[in-house]
Amino acid sequence: MKSVLQVAFFVLLCLDAAAQESDAKAILKRIQSSREDTNRVLAYIDYGQVLENENLDSAAKYYLLAGQLSKKLDYPAGSFKYITYYTYVLNLKGKFEQALKLNKESLVIARKMKSQLNMAKSQANIAASYTYLGNFREAVKYYQQAAGNLEKLGATQYLPRLYVNIGSAFEHANLFEKSLTYKQKAVSLARQQKDSLQLADLITNIGNTYFNLKRYKEAETHLKEGLAISGKIGADMFVIQGYTGLCRINRARKKLDEARNYGEKALTLARKAGNVFLEMEALRALMFVAEDSNQTDLSAEYTGQALKIAEENGMTDHLIELYEDYATDLYRQNRHRSAYDYLLKYVQLNDSIQGADVQKQLQELDTKYETAQKEKQIVILENEKQTRNTLIYGLIAGLIVLLVIAVLIYRNIVIRKRIAENEVTQLQQEKQLVATNSILKGQEEERTRVARDLHDGLGGLLSGIKLTLNSVKGNVILPEESALTFTRALNQLDGAIGEMRRVAHSMMPETLVRFGLIDALTDFCDGISTSGTLKVTMQHFGLEKRLDSSVEIVLYRIVQELLNNVLKYAEATEVQVQLTKADHVVSLTVEDNGKGFDLAALEQNKGAGFRNVQARVDYLNGRLDIQSAPGEGTSILVEIEI
Repeated sequence: MKSVLQVAFFVLLCLDAAAQESDAKAILKRIQSSREDTNRVLAYIDYGQVLENENLDSAAKYYLLAGQLSKKLDYPAGSFKYITYYTYVLNLKGKFEQALKLNKESLVIARKMKSQLNMAKSQANIAASYTYLGNFREAVKYYQQAAGNLEKLGATQYLPRLYVNIGSAFEHANLFEKSLTYKQKAVSLARQQKDSLQLADLITNIGNTYFNLKRYKEAETHLKEGLAISGKIGADMFVIQGYTGLCRINRARKKLDEARNYGEKALTLARKAGNVFLEMEALRALMFVAEDSNQTDLSAEYTGQALKIAEENGMTDHLIELYEDYATDLYRQNRHRSAYDYLLKYVQLNDSIQGADVQKQLQELDTKYETAQKEKQIVILENEKQTRNTLIYGLIAGLIVLLVIAVLIYRNIVIRKRIAENEVTQLQQEKQLVATNSILKGQEEERTRVARDLHDGLGGLLSGIKLTLNSVKGNVILPEESALTFTRALNQLDGAIGEMRRVAHSMMPETLVRFGLIDALTDFCDGISTSGTLKVTMQHFGLEKRLDSSVEIVLYRIVQELLNNVLKYAEATEVQVQLTKADHVVSLTVEDNGKGFDLAALEQNKGAGFRNVQARVDYLNGRLDIQSAPGEGTSILVEIEI
């Protein structure tokens, strides 16, 4: 079970006012003495900020007053500020859907105000809401939009929290190294700006990232530094985060008493502040400590409390961890049915949020963002170069024209040659594919014919011989020795019939023809598992209707070949076969826990088994992806469109 990941709690860019350091009495006096105008709106917001570290409900009350008065006065700037600060409180209370809706409204207001800075703030806050809701692809997309706008404006004071929130989004998708890169940039900028509140937030946050990377010494150093800064400025929220992080570190180092002490401090402060998010973090940290102390009932109690908070507030990403933890606790209490139900919830939610597709999408978004940044730098350099060389370009314009014409002529020749080569290559590939398809089709037709001849011809003949011999045995009295020989011959005939049927079934399983691919694969996997050599688990989703018979036959042969390879070479004990269909894409995955192999060696010298698999995948115009390393097992993915 892995630890709950740290979220950047300080909703981005709530930095405009300095109300945290203002005198509360002076602000109250402003509220009482002012008329119902824009000054009172700003005073409400300032006082709400003063109350944030004391009581979230009280802070929310004053933010709502600011929003109501802004609407009454038709004051867009006030409405924007109200949403920015109020959604921060909503996120800390776990009301993420409501916060997301309001943040999207603030983006509309910012566009009407034609304020690029406010648009960037809204985009960043929308991204934070998506992070809390577990939609990391949308979160990274909006963060990158915000970063682009802020960099254009030169508003570097906002970038540290933006970078740390991008890092948190990657961290939730288990891309910890990518997360650390962004958070290190954030801390470096924050140290330059010397903003104590911001620095306390970011240093505590990066400390938890080091913990997730199991770099405990660096994690402890950063958390204690963040705790010292937070204590000086009275930022209880970051004190809670620091205590929770130190609880996890001491638990990892088997210092359970120290871990419990830090965890209980964090839980007490979180409940006092009414911060359900941090309360859940503290409960999970204490749950792990109780689990390591063999206090199973206490562990289950902490998990149950944390799960209740997560379910009530729609904390999707944290539910993944909590479902798994609670299933474990229920199993220890011998409540096996309930444990199974929660484990099933964990599997379903984990597949939808933290699967390989999500990680791939986030990596692609980050690559696009970095490419865009490089392109911006290239454009700037090109403009500078053009300015410096204007006079030179004028003097050699004629030469450039001639050079361009020569390049175009050469390029035209090269392109025509490349097109011709591509056409030849394509024709050769098509010819090879047609030949391969014909061979595979012929093989399957011949297998079907031979299987039918064996079963209907030779099988019928052998069965008839057996019936005849059984009839003779009943009507003829033989000496004892001859009777034993006769009986042995009948047994050998039974073995021959069984072997003939096995060969016929292997060449073209009757189950595949009559009942379809799922039943045939299930029978095949069960047959291997029954032998005791290898445990094969078969799963399928979205295949209520049968596929085309030619597709089913090829997929069956692929699984047959892959499992034979596992039996021969992998030295595995377990294999998982998963077949799924989504829209028009069919995916086949075969994973084993065997010894694995070097992919580079496979590329240089593919055996007959993998060549057969590749040929069949090409026959279906599909894609074959092999992932393996020595000692780490093997995962093979086949995807086809139907």
